[in-house]
Amino acid sequence: MQNRRAVTRAVLVRDNAWMRIVEVSLEALDLKYARLSVRRPAAERRLLASLGETGQQSPVIVVASCEAGRYVVVDGHKRVRALRRLKAEVVKAAVWELPEAQALTTAYQLWAQGRRDAFEEGWLVAELHRGFKWSLGEVAERLVRSKSWASKRLALVEELPDWMAEEVANGRIGAHAAANFLVPLTRGNGEEGRVLAEKICGLGLTNRQLGELYACYRASSVPVRRKIVEEPALFLKARAAAKAERAEAGLDEKQQRCVNNLELVGNVSLGLARSLPEALNYDTAGPARSRLERAWGGARERFELLAKSAAALLRGEAGDAG
Repeated sequence: MQNRRAVTRAVLVRDNAWMRIVEVSLEALDLKYARLSVRRPAAERRLLASLGETGQQSPVIVVASCEAGRYVVVDGHKRVRALRRLKAEVVKAAVWELPEAQALTTAYQLWAQGRRDAFEEGWLVAELHRGFKWSLGEVAERLVRSKSWASKRLALVEELPDWMAEEVANGRIGAHAAANFLVPLTRGNGEEGRVLAEKICGLGLTNRQLGELYACYRASSVPVRRKIVEEPALFLKARAAAKAERAEAGLDEKQQRCVNNLELVGNVSLGLARSLPEALNYDTAGPARSRLERAWGGARERFELLAKSAAALLRGEAGDAG
């Protein structure tokens, strides 16, 4: 497959009979395929600065439109947008004498391969399969990929909610974060997952933070999940504070969990010491008294086991802790 790509590239670069370089009015360009690529604001700012300083160095790729005097941009949408912002009137363009679909696949083979993320590849597959009515097998062959690859890329973009697709396309959500965290979150968690995904999008989180939040949501109980959905930023802030506290105290995660649970047991015990007299007094009926006594007996056995284990371990007598 790699050899085939190399041969294709060599032939296309050598044989330019189907290509001519011209200057085209920016107003004559159709950017309908701009939706197949993600906007990357930082990269576009760098490109704008470069074009402003040195001018356009490489042509955009276009094919003739069905409308006379107009051209469809196949590759180079960022350059066109930058030139428009610079108030340019014309753009240097390489006009390919190819059908639009073939031009899209040729551009992918020549330059875009390796530069496109999974969603951009998925949108291209969808355009060729749904728009141009190519079979997935033909799409895969023209892109020099496997049919399973084309099928997976198509499934990825077709399960992407419209609002998330717009966020990805505009560069407000990274492709990695969307594919690995946000899409799985909305896929199997109903309305709650959708709400959390929408809230996450506005927080400007890093991929690491998104991964942490997604992992916590998947592993948590229903009450904790609700807290994550209600205040995802606050949840991450609390986890960061807990990590800092553990680091300062020299505790690992298991040790900190034990500290938290011991503090919880202490707080519950204190609460019970205050509320038990109201539940268990001279007026308590026989069945209720009997049930409370059984519960206390079970709790006391566990407290005594915990006390024995803790005392032995704190004295360094590991053998007695068992």
